[in-house]
Amino acid sequence: MLARYKILAFLLISCWILAAAFINRPYHKANAETGYEIDTLAENLRVPWEIVFLPNKDILFTEREGRVRLIKEGKLVAKPIFNLNDIALRNKTGALGLCLHPAFAENGIVYLASNYLLENRMRLRIVRYKFTGDSLINPLIMLKDLPASQNHTGCRLVFGPDRKLYITTGDADQPMLAQDLKAYNGKILRMNDDGTIPADNPFFKNDTARKEIWSYGHRNPQGLAFQSGSGALYESEHGPTGGDEINIIKKGSNYGWPVAHHDIAKPGMVSPLIQYTPSIGPGEAMFYTGNQFPALRNKLLVACLRGEAVYSFSIEKEKITNQITLFQKQFGRVRSMVTGPDGYIYLSTSMHDPGEGHPRDAHDDMILRLRPSGTTLAYTSNNAKAKLQQSAVVNGTPGRYQQLCASCHGDKLQGTNTAKGFINTKFLYGSDKKSIVTNITNGIVEKGMPAWNGAIDKKDIDKLADYIIAAAKKK
Repeated sequence: MLARYKILAFLLISCWILAAAFINRPYHKANAETGYEIDTLAENLRVPWEIVFLPNKDILFTEREGRVRLIKEGKLVAKPIFNLNDIALRNKTGALGLCLHPAFAENGIVYLASNYLLENRMRLRIVRYKFTGDSLINPLIMLKDLPASQNHTGCRLVFGPDRKLYITTGDADQPMLAQDLKAYNGKILRMNDDGTIPADNPFFKNDTARKEIWSYGHRNPQGLAFQSGSGALYESEHGPTGGDEINIIKKGSNYGWPVAHHDIAKPGMVSPLIQYTPSIGPGEAMFYTGNQFPALRNKLLVACLRGEAVYSFSIEKEKITNQITLFQKQFGRVRSMVTGPDGYIYLSTSMHDPGEGHPRDAHDDMILRLRPSGTTLAYTSNNAKAKLQQSAVVNGTPGRYQQLCASCHGDKLQGTNTAKGFINTKFLYGSDKKSIVTNITNGIVEKGMPAWNGAIDKKDIDKLADYIIAAAKKK
C-alpha cells in the first residue's frame, strides 16, 4: 500500500512539473557563451503577424488567419478576443498590421489592417476599434477598398512622433500603379487618428492625387520604424527577386518601383540605403531602445523571413555604417518584433507561410522572448557593402524564369490575368532573340514590366531569352 502511495505521489508531482514546463516552455536555453536565453510565450499559432504591448504589459497580437489574440499575465488566453469572419486568406493575406493609439491608456483605441473580398477581388481595409479587455467593439472604418492581392498587400501600421498614423500598402501585383498618385498601390499613407487627412501631407492640395499619400514607388513595404530623437522614418521593403531594401522615408518622395530597383538609379527617385540580393525577406523593423541589450541600443533591427535572422544596423547621419546578423538560422522565419516594457526582445516566427515557409517544429508558429544570460550578446559580423555586390543564385534558367517572369506570364508560359503568355500567341514586342533580350533588359514599364538590367547579369538575360524561345517552340 505504501508503495502505491509513493508511485501516485511521484506521478502527481511529475504531472505538475510537466504542466509548469508547458506554461513557459523554453524553446532554447542557451549557454552563457551565447549571451541570451529564449522563452516560448505562445505556440501552435498561425503566422502571428503583429505584436503590441498593452500598458498593463499584456500582449495583443494578430494571427493572419483572422484572429486577434491576448497573452495575459504571461499566459496565452485560449479563446481569441476577436475574429474577422469575412477574412480573405490567400498566401500572404489575412489579419495583418495592428497598433495602439498613442493615448490608448485613456481611450482604448486599436487599429487593425485586414484583407477581404469585394466582388471577388482582394481588398485591404484599416479599421479603428475600442478595446474592452475581452473584445474589440465599435468599429470605425478609416480606409477601405484599397487594392490588394495574395502576395503584395503590405500592411504595417505605426503611429509617428507627430501622432499621425502611417500605413504601408503593397503594389497588389500591379507594379506601375506604385508610380500612380491616383492609386493607393505601393504607397506609405499618413492619416489623422480619426481617419481625416492631415493638411500638411505632400499631396493634400493636389486634386489628381490621393491626399493620404506620404511617399510612393514602393513594392511591398512591411517594416516602419521611427528613430528616437531625430524622428526619422525608416522602412524595410521586399524586392522582386533580391533587391530587398532598407530606406529612409522622406515626405513626398518617389522610391522608384518598378522603374528603379536593385542598383538601378533614376533622376528624381530615391535609392535605398542598402539593397539585398539574394533576398533576406525583410519583415518588421524597430529601433531598440531598451536597456537589457546594451550592444543593440539605438540600433535599427529588421526581422528577416527568407534570411531567417534579425539584422542590426548602426545608423549615423541617415546612413548605415555597420551591419550585424543576429540569431541566424535559429528560429526560422522571423516576421514581427517588438521591445517589451522589460527591455527584452519579443519576436514571432512565420513558418506557416505558403509557399516559402513550412513548419519545422511541432510547436510552430511561436512568440518568443529573448532575454540576456548576463554575458555578451552573440552575433556574427557582415560587411554591408559586400551584400550590395552579391547576386541571386538560381539553379538553371527555368528557376530564373520562375523568379522573374512566372508571376505575370505563368509558370508554364501560359499567361495569366496580368500578362499574355508565350504559347500560341503573337509576341507584341518582337519574337526574335534581340527583341526579347531588349525587353528583359529595359523592361516595358508602361505595361508594368520592370527592367531587369542591373538585377541579373547579361549572360543570365541571354540565357533567359533562349529559354523563352525554346520553351515556346516546344509547345
